[in-house]
Amino acid sequence: MVGRVKCGSPIAPKRMDHPPKRPRLSSRTVARFGALLGLAFGALACSASDDAPASSRRQFIAGGTNDVSHQNVFLLARESMTSSALCTATLIAPNLLLTARHCVSEGTGEDHVQCGDSVLGAPFPASAFFTTNDPMPRNHSAFFTAVDVRVPAQGGDTCGYDVALIILKDNVPRDVSVPAIPRIDREVEPGEKYTAVGYGLDETGDSTGSRMVLGNLSIECQPGSCGEGVESTEFRGETGICSGDSGGPALDADGKVVGVVSRGGPDCSTPVYSTVTAWYDFIIDTAKDAARLGGYTPPFWVSTGLSDAPVIVTPDGAGGAGGAGGGANEAAEGEACGANTCADGLVCYAADGKVGACAMSCTSTAQCNEGQVCQTAGPLSVCTLPTGGGDDHGGCSVSAPRSTSLEAGWLLAALGLSVARSRRRRGVRAR
Repeated sequence: MVGRVKCGSPIAPKRMDHPPKRPRLSSRTVARFGALLGLAFGALACSASDDAPASSRRQFIAGGTNDVSHQNVFLLARESMTSSALCTATLIAPNLLLTARHCVSEGTGEDHVQCGDSVLGAPFPASAFFTTNDPMPRNHSAFFTAVDVRVPAQGGDTCGYDVALIILKDNVPRDVSVPAIPRIDREVEPGEKYTAVGYGLDETGDSTGSRMVLGNLSIECQPGSCGEGVESTEFRGETGICSGDSGGPALDADGKVVGVVSRGGPDCSTPVYSTVTAWYDFIIDTAKDAARLGGYTPPFWVSTGLSDAPVIVTPDGAGGAGGAGGGANEAAEGEACGANTCADGLVCYAADGKVGACAMSCTSTAQCNEGQVCQTAGPLSVCTLPTGGGDDHGGCSVSAPRSTSLEAGWLLAALGLSVARSRRRRGVRAR
């Protein structure tokens, strides 16, 4: 039987009135992590001898390079009684990681993925996970631990449901990482450029020992048009995704997360990503719980349902607060402010960057009218109606069609980095 976690299940709120301190792991956990890194990043890197000629040395992740800039991409470590593994994840809120479901759940134990048969079970306990964004992780890196793990409730197939969220025990300080924005409102398009980031092996099966990045890649097909073996909640990328990159992001030209690595073909080819838009409700509902637990105001994309930050505009289109009242053309709350000046206490707000409406400035939702939320917009906060209510954005209601045929070329993108397995099991590497 496949274990399920209810989408958007409640979590006890916890108020944090002071900036969180960087957590310290127990000496036992540090030792476990050091051993895990040693097996995955140390032993695996020994296949190329130091005296090998430079021309014969293997290149990192299909042409990728060492990455020190994407500090919102984390190494996700799992250590349980039965297995240990390393994946990649993306910080999308101060205490919320987006990753692949097969990184957090028990699977069938097979490297190859057969849509309809490669079913994932209940997630491992939150205590099994710890994470760091150190570009070259070591046992003295800054670690964060998990308090909750969420997976889609309506399906467990690796194909179509390979996405998960991890709520961290402590907020990641902004000087450590600024969260990425998930592009929950706009689907990818064929030919659109993206960047892949991850902590995985290179295309030869060797460890890089660091976070890697590969840019100028192209979306091959959009969800629903990729053919057999790729579900309607997934899209196919170009190349460059190897073992250990599972859960890592596809980042658009603005650095927004559009996909999560699920699986791929041999030699780091034809990667399949879970699309972020399909899990709109799942991501937003979990982000609300994470914000309550972390004691912070949810990111703008949670309350607006948009991946582009709302703006404050003056009647002439410039940024800033609306003009002072007193004139005959003052607009009341909710009225258009394209040509009029908003009355006292109101600002001109446009969620989509177009002509906006006058909205009340605020510091908390308690100051807003019933049904409104206090939303940060540029340098100010305004009372607005939350968006997305009633619309089916996938999330908890998505039902991806299943293919019963075996896609022999599809390999899980992380389980091959499990230290409980051989790096080259029968000559085949999982992703």
